[in-house]
Amino acid sequence: MIGGTLKTVALLTVAGCVTLSADNTPLVLVSRDVYLMGTRARLSAYGETYDHGLVTLEAALETIEATEEELSTWRSSSHISTLNRHPVGRAWTATPRLCRMFVDVWKWYRATGGAFDPAIGQLLAAWDVHGDGAVPTRNASLTALASSGLALMAFDSDNCTLTRHADVAVDVGAFGKGEALDRVADMLTEGPWMIDIGGQIAVGGRSPQGGSWTIDIAHPHQRDKPTLQIEVTNGSLATTAGSERDLDVNGTRVGHVLDPRTGRPAPFSGSVSVWHERGMAADALSTALYVMGPEEGLRWANSRDIAACYLIPVQGTLRIEMTRAFRQLLPIAITAPA
Repeated sequence: MIGGTLKTVALLTVAGCVTLSADNTPLVLVSRDVYLMGTRARLSAYGETYDHGLVTLEAALETIEATEEELSTWRSSSHISTLNRHPVGRAWTATPRLCRMFVDVWKWYRATGGAFDPAIGQLLAAWDVHGDGAVPTRNASLTALASSGLALMAFDSDNCTLTRHADVAVDVGAFGKGEALDRVADMLTEGPWMIDIGGQIAVGGRSPQGGSWTIDIAHPHQRDKPTLQIEVTNGSLATTAGSERDLDVNGTRVGHVLDPRTGRPAPFSGSVSVWHERGMAADALSTALYVMGPEEGLRWANSRDIAACYLIPVQGTLRIEMTRAFRQLLPIAITAPA
């Protein structure tokens, strides 16, 4: 897993069915359910034959596995683990692919004013976010905050080097799935395909059924209950929600999404979904907007034409707020939440 307990990839099911394209050409839909990056994932692709679709899925799966091998903080051999234990003050050289990734990391870190900041490994450890949860003492919290943040790292994009100026640790939970999906999208030149990694979805090529892929956005407190249904023809949709993974520690809510600016769990308890042409951007921005909360987040996203939608619990009901870009880019049908 990228940001949790490491699990071996296991094939759960493989299925296929025949459908027709817009020009009535028979296409076989092949789907594969697997467990990777610490979560369930479904890979689906259309092909002229079952074998053709299966080859596409195998290529996508290999790409995702290779990404996890590079990024997982639960694998001591990964590039990110190597970076996190590299001596403070000494430059660490990234591969060209990781260098391009870190360009995007720093881009969204700066653009969001630090609401997206993946260098929070010490804070995650202090709050035991990947374990049973903990409420650190004030001194422990301040110590962890003082050793967290990309401000404590230097990135030289020309020479592809990163230098830690403190014992700071990068955690890729806020962008790793998106990076994996982007690598798949860059590799698969033929569609159509759809991949869902733990709720973050990316599509390539137009679906044979009408051209659009239909995606459900779940109720933040009832993950099996669709609240919004949208249609996309490209890009990625990422959703960040707190309720499922939040922990209760002696009456204190320990949310799995920490605010890097305060060092504490983000107080918002609904969800935010972001569509973007690039998976990593959608992943990072859904985290940042969750941290910002609806008021600040909607203002920020609208000012930058970001397609974002908040589901906000209010006294037993659910309020839906979305940006202009979300309305314009994603034709949606809204079902009234109970």
